[in-house]
Amino acid sequence: MDRLNYHHLYIFWILAQEGTFTKCAEKLLISQSAVTAQIQQLENILGMNLIDRTNKRKPIITEEGLLVIGFADSIFETGAELLKLAKSGTEGKNQLVKIGALSGLSRNFQFEFIKPIVGKPDVKLQMITGDQEKLVKLLKEHSLDLILSSHNVKSDGRIHFYSHVLTQSPLVFVVSSAQKIKNSELKDYLKKKSLYLPSQNFEARPELDAYLQRFKFDCKIAGEIDDIALLRLFAINSGSVIAIPEMGVINEIKSKQLHVIAKPTGLFQKFYAITRQKKLPHQLTENLIEQIRENKI
Repeated sequence: MDRLNYHHLYIFWILAQEGTFTKCAEKLLISQSAVTAQIQQLENILGMNLIDRTNKRKPIITEEGLLVIGFADSIFETGAELLKLAKSGTEGKNQLVKIGALSGLSRNFQFEFIKPIVGKPDVKLQMITGDQEKLVKLLKEHSLDLILSSHNVKSDGRIHFYSHVLTQSPLVFVVSSAQKIKNSELKDYLKKKSLYLPSQNFEARPELDAYLQRFKFDCKIAGEIDDIALLRLFAINSGSVIAIPEMGVINEIKSKQLHVIAKPTGLFQKFYAITRQKKLPHQLTENLIEQIRENKI
């Protein structure tokens, strides 16, 4: 009786992730011919055509192949979780939590999220920053437990992601207190001063642009900045009007370094915790999600 060779299945699974025979061979540290031969053996055992080889540089996974990948996801993702569980069991009582944070995300928000575990002797924290694509890849590989982001993420059809809305921050227009103009509204500031905005990657940017179009004159947009921490420094030092999530400058507003010109209704930045479907949920990250929701920062 024919039996499934899980090693062959694993090679096909990696090929689907890497996209080419060359990259698959490099990741597995085997020859490209070995990759091809073992996938062909898998096709023979299953009696299925898994790959359309018309384009030799970039093979296309067939519909039958995608069906097989669905089974492979379940098999190897469960195995990865088992290894992680076994490893954590050998590390004593210390709990390890690995969190990814979108580059440029509010540092105030990041710290508020992890604050309940900061300084705990039985918790080891690892944090990494990067773009959304990089972080989602690490989450897929079980190299992260959770991603903090200002962007939603959709499931890719193979792996289910969950985007937990943790909180939202109003968008505010601010200037340094030294630039405050008595009895002036936002439109008065925008006629006299340049404006810096969050970049086009900002999730609420379409709503922000629509809001600015209400004014009957062209705003002098001096720049667009992706990093909220850098945008905060512009607010303090540039003398310009800055549109920024309130969360990013909350301390400066409280200390009266910055003056809020306007807080438009309906303009928000949402903050997400992105997790993936698991057989064994990571209890510590689930607790962090619930705590920040309860605190309503």
